[in-house]
Amino acid sequence: MKTIQVNGVTLAYEEFGTGDQYLISTQNFFFSGCHMELLGKEPYHYHTFLIYMRGYNQSSHIFDTEPKDYATIWSEDVIAFAKAMGIPSFYYTGVSHGNIAGWYIAFHHPELLRGFACVDGTAFYKPTPPVIPRQSDGIEKMAGNRELLKTIAWNEEWPTQNPQRLSRREFCRKQHLDILTARAPEEFTVRNISMNCSGARSMEEYLDAVSKIPVPVMLLGGALDPLAIPEEMLTLARTIPGAQMKMYQHYGHGAADECPEIFARDCDRFFRDTTGRVL
Repeated sequence: MKTIQVNGVTLAYEEFGTGDQYLISTQNFFFSGCHMELLGKEPYHYHTFLIYMRGYNQSSHIFDTEPKDYATIWSEDVIAFAKAMGIPSFYYTGVSHGNIAGWYIAFHHPELLRGFACVDGTAFYKPTPPVIPRQSDGIEKMAGNRELLKTIAWNEEWPTQNPQRLSRREFCRKQHLDILTARAPEEFTVRNISMNCSGARSMEEYLDAVSKIPVPVMLLGGALDPLAIPEEMLTLARTIPGAQMKMYQHYGHGAADECPEIFARDCDRFFRDTTGRVL
């Protein structure tokens, strides 16, 4: 684990590979062997940086319990990280919440993105509620309580008899529980109030912003996903100029976590095709 000082905080990150074919991802945790990590190794050889969002792991923790637009804060941290590391442009991919920064940068700083592969995730317009309730004490009491944490730990239950998927499924379940058990109490009280990375104030403004994204975008996910809903992903794919979409019928929200090899392959194919693409 390495650290860097940007935007007045410490960001912890892992680095894989070398060279100038940069790939960045930011999340509050990463599974060992995730598709982003695999892209930093043979046969892909991207120069990969996995950044832990401020508030988590060895990045600066957040003790302010007031809800905030952390989507913007986490995304601006990525931009500052790239600048501090001398990275002029990069590919981006993440899993689920790990796509937040990709969307934000595609909307506001597209010149930084060579390509964006949104995996097991989507973007959508949702107005910020006028009153944000404070975090209940219940989630704070979960800190260190392994039995309670089992109720929120990663879990994928779509039927499969594939031994490789079942083995990886059990690995992810246990590793996420270990990650949650090791978290400090303040890591459970970070409240992000916005997923609207575009800054739009209405659905019409949002769809207009989506239609102007100049970055090569590919959406990948599972047809059984109850969170990154395929119909919402299709709306994005139909609206973003030149966008691509790939859907796996037999996966849910944990598709890339269960089968990172498949998604590393898909991302690499897409990223290589972004050079000289014809819209």
